[in-house]
Amino acid sequence: MLLNIPLFLAVATTASANCLSKSRRNVCSLTPKVGRGRANIQGWVYDNNVGKCSIFFFGSAQRAPDENRFESESECNEVCRGEVPSFCFEQPQVRTRSTSAKWTYNSSIAQCVSFRWSGEIRKRVNIFSSKNECESTCKVPDMGPCGKSIVSPCKENDRLWYYYSQKDESCLRMSPYECPNGEDNAFLSLGDCNRRCGRFTQNKCSMPIQNLTTCHTVTPRYGYNKRTERCEEFSGCDDGGNSFPTAKLCWETCTKNLRHRCVQDPDYRFSGAVKRFYYDINSHSCVRKHMFRGRVPGNSNIFYTKNDCESTCMATYQHEDDWL
Repeated sequence: MLLNIPLFLAVATTASANCLSKSRRNVCSLTPKVGRGRANIQGWVYDNNVGKCSIFFFGSAQRAPDENRFESESECNEVCRGEVPSFCFEQPQVRTRSTSAKWTYNSSIAQCVSFRWSGEIRKRVNIFSSKNECESTCKVPDMGPCGKSIVSPCKENDRLWYYYSQKDESCLRMSPYECPNGEDNAFLSLGDCNRRCGRFTQNKCSMPIQNLTTCHTVTPRYGYNKRTERCEEFSGCDDGGNSFPTAKLCWETCTKNLRHRCVQDPDYRFSGAVKRFYYDINSHSCVRKHMFRGRVPGNSNIFYTKNDCESTCMATYQHEDDWL
């Protein structure tokens, strides 16, 4: 009889740990709350709409056990992103004399990136010999619902759904003969789809301009508007979407193949008495220039007025409804 006691205790302990673990994971779906107080304590929360951990500021240092609140990003990842191997969040040290090309998963941008490495590759380390191995180990589990397939063909319906296409690396609208495979990769709006899956899109310029996460430090950002074919300013944060810290980076990233007039060199050759304006991409400003001839062809970096220059090259983003 006494021999069964250790086994009973072991089972009870395991069951208790499993219940505790499950209970702890349940907080991941809760909406983060600032709480009472004005302490402005930095912590981490799991953003269920995005599927990643983010910095959050709390009103007090007191932490409730049933609260979506964590002391560190690693603790948040362990509890709320348990389907992703923990080593996928660890960045290897880059060695200056490395000679061999390897792959590692960068969870901040949700992409496998190449880097130089020397030495052996141990198990359960964020270093891989191929991109496919890296993606299957780290990226695919991290994608969650964004990596799920949809049903096609299925019975025609008039319900409007959006889903994330791994092939196109973008959110698309389901056709009338496509339908969700369960409740995973199916969103009621394009914004919801991009918010959850946009960080897996490599070409950020193809995404709509929107904040993927709740920004606690809002700064001027620049996004590429496919409709107007220009970079536009908005208030946001670095959240892995169509968001760049400078206008220059946005223009050079998203319009380098379009030869937009705002990224061209100023269109003047000789100084003179005619006043015109051009866009300076380095200072993000419209500069006055006196030219010898005042011709403005309309497709080069020269404008009749400062207002013409600013409205073309320094526009502010105006919110738009879902579009594809």
